[in-house]
Amino acid sequence: MAIQILGQDGVTVQKIDSTFGAGRVSLRPVEVSAWNSLGAQSGGLTGLAANAAVFSLRNISANLLMIRRVGVGFVTTTAFTTAQKIDYGLMFARAFSASDASGTAIALTGNNTKQRTSLGTLTAVDCRISAAGALTAGTKALDTNHLGQIGGWSNAQGTTIAPAQDNLLQHAAGDYPIILAQNEGINIMNLTAMGALGVGNFYVNLEFAECSNY
Repeated sequence: MAIQILGQDGVTVQKIDSTFGAGRVSLRPVEVSAWNSLGAQSGGLTGLAANAAVFSLRNISANLLMIRRVGVGFVTTTAFTTAQKIDYGLMFARAFSASDASGTAIALTGNNTKQRTSLGTLTAVDCRISAAGALTAGTKALDTNHLGQIGGWSNAQGTTIAPAQDNLLQHAAGDYPIILAQNEGINIMNLTAMGALGVGNFYVNLEFAECSNY
């Protein structure tokens, strides 16, 4: 006797492939209240110290934030006196009780950055990117090790690290994403001190969601 598998509506029946006899399924995104995708660009960065924060995201809400992809890039607009390495690291910030400050605040309210208008609105998130220098550190405890790192070489004007969607963090189906509880967040750090005269723009791409549980 064949077994029928009904969908949640009690009507839809799972289909079986007529050639191979295999069940047909389609992958779907995790069901959450809000899916968001953000792209941001810094001002002209210059003179950054090693391990300076250039991007910050803090979850203030009691809901969870699910981070699925993080990508960065850097374009040198004024060449350094001496060619050098440009590199970035992704860090988990725990006990994040006071947001980072300065830089350019990114408004994540209303429909801004939603991937579908009918989705829920983010509850409470502080997000910012460097304007010309490092962000001012809030109250937080950064992990010792990075979640991901990437680097490039800058010997003239031009693209040093091509902006990407997920070169610091990539979440494929079945992988475990970064989950931020209340007062947790992420920082992207400039790893190597910027040398004399050099100026450039930093880029970040981020895909994330808010959910009540995971």
